Amino acid sequence: MAKQEDEEKALVIWSIINCPIPDGHDPCLVSRRDRPYGPLSIIAISNNLTEIPGEDVMRKLSSAGISLKHAHRVQTDMYQWARRNPPLATIMVISGHGELESLASTFSGLKNKGYRILLTYHQRDPVLASLPKHCFWETLLSDADNNLETTTRLVFPYRLDHGTGEFPWSCSVCHYDAPSFEDFTKHLKCETHAYFEWDRYASKNNVDRTNPANLQLGRSPEWDLLAKESMLYRSAILKLRGPFAPPKRKSKMWVDATTFK
Repeated sequence: MAKQEDEEKALVIWSIINCPIPDGHDPCLVSRRDRPYGPLSIIAISNNLTEIPGEDVMRKLSSAGISLKHAHRVQTDMYQWARRNPPLATIMVISGHGELESLASTFSGLKNKGYRILLTYHQRDPVLASLPKHCFWETLLSDADNNLETTTRLVFPYRLDHGTGEFPWSCSVCHYDAPSFEDFTKHLKCETHAYFEWDRYASKNNVDRTNPANLQLGRSPEWDLLAKESMLYRSAILKLRGPFAPPKRKSKMWVDATTFK
């Protein structure tokens, strides 16, 4: 038991929407790489999993022990995993050049704390000379194709909080952990998930969600219930804040809820 606890753990965060599996490759190749580490957790993240990579690939990844998470960013998962797994430990991030570059300060901070940081991105992208050790996505897949011996135990991450990716199937937008793959895919297609995706987008674009005209009421009973509850809650908060409330920001745009079907 002591030996297992002393093994160096590793996390792979795979932004599958920014670095999808090329045509002709086995989607489970990511878990078949020779690694001199102990327990390994792999999380595939996308904000549109049912489209990229699609349900068939999702099922294959899940059966290979890769966790699936609906999320819009990978940074939160790195911090949460690091809090539970002190150095020495390894974090690999597979993503597009732009996202990796935007996380430069995060990688630097984790590296300074003693984590080994590995980055993987498309060979066509410029080399990220200022960032930690890296390899190309195509090289990783090519090595896996060569059937290198795997020395790593692939494990599902243990639970931390709802919707954090600490379950095999989770949604960070709705703070939801699914008990099964089928429940997860069902959730991603439901109106509740669609509403909270719209609510997130509307919040970022300063949409006035106390105005019924902005809420696309009539879309479905589930949508209407959530939208009206949110509208009443926000209206009550604004009323309580009264004359001491800061100036209300002007809505920049009107968001069409039908975009989030």
